[in-house]
Amino acid sequence: MLYVKFLIPILLWAWIISSTYSRYISPRVGQVLDFFMDHDKLREQGLQGVNVKIASFSVQTVTALTQMYVLGIWSVYCVLRTIHYTHLPGVENPWIYHVSALFLCEAALGVIAYRENYRGILSILHSVAAMGMFGAFSLDPYAMIPIYSWMVSIMDKNGLFS
Repeated sequence: MLYVKFLIPILLWAWIISSTYSRYISPRVGQVLDFFMDHDKLREQGLQGVNVKIASFSVQTVTALTQMYVLGIWSVYCVLRTIHYTHLPGVENPWIYHVSALFLCEAALGVIAYRENYRGILSILHSVAAMGMFGAFSLDPYAMIPIYSWMVSIMDKNGLFS
């Protein structure tokens, strides 16, 4: 029963996040990236070639880092929920929780990555990094504190990080 209480919310949030992000956020980000990647339109507006490339690369970098941070929240949620449930009394096989969270976390991020258009390495970097965050934060949970301290303080129900 404890495993079901662990699994149902992650399963529901995985469905909500993957469908919402890929339906509403990814197309808007794609429109911004397409605008800045279309160098001819920007040149018609009076920008020089070097300025266009610098602006395009800057916008791609900022959107990749922002998306990486936002998608990393999902990985942090999965890791913190897993840590919370594996430290409860009565849990005999904590590896089941870790494997289940891994599959659900990666599946949701995989759906998001699958539905995005490829526009170069910066267009997929955020998905790859968010997928790697689950493994990195599972192996070293204290690594998430400098970046996502607000999320840790919200979800640290057991007092494991205090």
